[in-house]
Amino acid sequence: MEQKPDVKQDAKPWGDAAWVLAVGSQAGLMLACPVLGALAVGYLVDRQLGTLPWITLVLTFIGIVVGPIMVYRWVTRTVAARLGQTQKRE
Repeated sequence: MEQKPDVKQDAKPWGDAAWVLAVGSQAGLMLACPVLGALAVGYLVDRQLGTLPWITLVLTFIGIVVGPIMVYRWVTRTVAARLGQTQKRE
């Protein structure tokens, strides 16, 4: 009788690749969204107050600082959770 290959072992490399792609794409969005959001809000506020480009520059700089901090905190939690899941399976 022919044995079927273990599906979980064959799917694991693809599952890991998909997880890495998902983490990478979410990290990219977490970097870009605060910067673009701050840029848009700063521009709108500057237009209303007539202070172009000062508030835009300040909010954009804040977005540039906040984005990597968000990504770092999220990635450390996500990777720790993933490693915990991997260790429980083994």
